[in-house]
This record gives sequence, C-alpha cells and structure tokens, in this order.
Amino acid sequence: MKKTPAKPMDFNFAKIRERYFISNIFSFNCSLSSVDFRSFVNGESVGEKAKQCLKKGMFFSDYLDMDRAAKCLRRNFFMDWKGPHVHIISVTKRCNSFCSYCGASAGPFRPLESDMTLETARKTLDFIFSVPNKKIMIEFQGGEPLLNFRAVKYIVEKAKKRGEKEGKELSFSIVSNLSVMDGKILKFLLANRVVVCSSLDGPKFIHDLNRKLLKGSSYEAAVRWLGRINALAIKKKFEKPNAICTISRFSLNYPKEIVDEYLRLGLVRIQVGPLDKTGRAKTHWNKVGYLPEEFLSFYERALDYIISLNKKGIGVYEKGAFLFLSHMLNYQRPRYHNLDLLMRLAYNWDGGIYGSDEARMIANSGEETLKLGSVERDSFKDILNRPLSKLLLLSNFNFLNQVRCSRCAWNPYCHAMPALNLSSQNSFWGNMIVNDRCKIYRGIFKLLCRKLDSRETMWIFKKWLSLHES
Repeated sequence: MKKTPAKPMDFNFAKIRERYFISNIFSFNCSLSSVDFRSFVNGESVGEKAKQCLKKGMFFSDYLDMDRAAKCLRRNFFMDWKGPHVHIISVTKRCNSFCSYCGASAGPFRPLESDMTLETARKTLDFIFSVPNKKIMIEFQGGEPLLNFRAVKYIVEKAKKRGEKEGKELSFSIVSNLSVMDGKILKFLLANRVVVCSSLDGPKFIHDLNRKLLKGSSYEAAVRWLGRINALAIKKKFEKPNAICTISRFSLNYPKEIVDEYLRLGLVRIQVGPLDKTGRAKTHWNKVGYLPEEFLSFYERALDYIISLNKKGIGVYEKGAFLFLSHMLNYQRPRYHNLDLLMRLAYNWDGGIYGSDEARMIANSGEETLKLGSVERDSFKDILNRPLSKLLLLSNFNFLNQVRCSRCAWNPYCHAMPALNLSSQNSFWGNMIVNDRCKIYRGIFKLLCRKLDSRETMWIFKKWLSLHES
C-alpha cells in the first residue's frame, strides 16, 4: 500500500465489535474500520472518510494545528480556572424518610442540632463569595433540606443581595423528597427561580420500597409536586423540575415501567444512576446492591426502550448518556462535570468543607479523610494551599496518575471520584482493574459506541444534543 506522509500522534483505542474507537489528549475521537485502523497504525493510507476524521481530530502530527491544539489543551487542563462554580450546601442531616440506600446516612432520628444555623449559613456564604469565580450555582441538599427551610430562605435572600452588589451570576437548585413542600414554600422557590429536583425511582411499588417515608407515601408526595411544578413550567411560570432515578436491586427488572412513569408525569429527561456504595447502601449492599453487569443489562434495556420511543416521535432522553454524548460528539465538557474542587465544593450542616458531595456524605458515616476544612475558620485561599486540595486537583486528571486510565480510550470523558474509591475500595486512587464504577462507565461507553453505528440512532442522539443543554 502507498505510504502517507502523515504520522500518527499518540492515541488510545478500544475494539468494539469490528470497529476501533480511538481518542487523544485533545478529547477528539474517531471510529475506524479494522482496515483503516491497521493502516493508520502502520502509517499507511486510509479511506477518505477516516482521513478527514483523523485530520479534524488532530491524530496526525503532520496536520497538527498548533493554535487549535493549544486551545484544546487549555480547555482540558482548565487553564482559565477561577475556582469551582458549583456549591452544594447540606442544610440539615435530618430527614423524614429512611431510604434503603441513603448515601448521606440521614434519617428521622437526628437531633435538631444537626441543622445548619444561620450563623454557619452566613459563614458558608462568605466562603462561597470568596471564590474568584463570577458564576455561582448553589444547590441545597440534606437530609431533607425543606426541614430547615429557614436556612434555605436565608441563603437565597442573602446570596441574591450579595450577587447584585458583587456582580456574580447566581443560580439555585434544591434536592428534596417534596414531602414537606407546601404552597408558601413553592411560592418562594418560584419567585427566586430555585430549580427543584427530586427522586423518582419509578412506579409506586419501587419508589416506596426504596424510599420509606415515616408518614404516608413518598411516591405520592413526589409525583404530586413534580406534576404541579411541571404544569407551571409548561405555562412558562417556573423552571422544569428534574428527577433522578437511583437504581437499586429492586429496579433491575423494570426499565420500561420506570421510563413510562416519567412520561406519565410529563418528564422527558430521565436520569437512571447506579447506586453508590456509600452510607446505608454500603451497609446493606447485599440487599440493595448488584454487580456492574446487572446494572449494564438494565441500562441497555432502558436505553433501547428510550430510543424506540424516539423513533415514534416521543422526545425523551437519558441524562447520563446525554452528558457522555455531549462530550464525545460535540467535544464539550458538561457544565456540571463532577470534578472535585475544580468544578464543585460541598458544605456540611456544621460548616465542614469537602471537594464533592460524595465526600461530604461519607463523612456522615465517620470517614473524614477527605475533609478540606471548615467555613468557621478557613478561607478559599487557605483550602487551596493544603496537600489534600492539591491531591484532589490532580485526581481530576486521571491519565496522569492512573496506569489503567492513561491507556483507556474513554479517559477524556470519564472520572473516577476519590470519595467513591475510598468508600468502595478503601483507597483514594482505587484499583481500576476491579473498580465497579469503572466497569459501569466502560460498559456505557461501549454501548453508546455500538448505538452510534446506526445512522438513525446517531440522528436521535444528535437531536438530543441540539435540543437540550449540557
């Protein structure tokens, strides 16, 4: 075969059926036939379609656009970083439900003293506003945050006043089981554009089995308020609500039923997430947990059903796949990518500061290894100068510190969180060879690549990306 002057740049690859998925440090990727892949590796001529993809993705050293390469590297290494913009505040450890898999180890038997005080809330805001990022997204968590609505209201009102004064771009969201929602609270959230997110694990028999409310049905509370908020959103009076489906062992046989439940409520964004081995889920893993292969089987059936609905003109989409596809097809890093300290910080009810919400939750189980400091005594500058912070920042670039990740084709689009590694494998770095979350992510990436072989499915995925924000 005729040699081409183009020399391959460094790349990673994975074989999927009879094709090869390749990626590089710039976050670009190509899908090559076996023939084109062998020719590319050997420095020989490839088909025109493959050549154009490889040139555009800067896989050839001879066609390297240095200005474009520098721009991509600046983006991938966060060279314009101004500090995290997502701030997750747990305003209480109390909760009026006792979920079988609660990662935060919250529950109804926590004392009032585990509510965030207004003084701690003020100091938390002082810390957040000391971060030199113009954008601030505040998310309220718990426990059940509406049990300490006083703190939620205080933070929103004070943050808005400070934001106007200091030129910050503010947004708010709250994650609630909605069981103590009422008209007065909803009116406040509406007036202040606080986006509502709740758990919806599927039909009543699944949801109430996973998420037990002390009094009444957690399912009925969730669907009542999700339906009401969604109706307001349709009338352009409120932001559309978000709902998250956490997959437990009890969910594995019901992918279609779960998707249909979302559609019944008028929700087109479905987010089916694997169970984290933290908190109560870790303690009861033999009852609620499963193997990665079991989750992947469920996920493929759910995704297949969602794709089939799209073919019928029903525009439902799966959020996890959407975020991965956004990065893989549009080369855009999701705005809320879960990168410890780089993109987010979490604050416990007592003012403790953590690099992620997962780190905050495992701290509630007694694992304080990943605590960065406290709003009671530390500034953002103090936090940044600590060895743990530097370690967390380094962990976000896993191709630099993980042997398996460094040669993984999915590396540009993936991240193994230290908190989950610590909780499941007793190691900050984890062991990716046997890491369950790594297995799940690799399985999803391979599944998406197989689906992209279909032109019709590719068109559906691209439509998702054109209609929704990442």
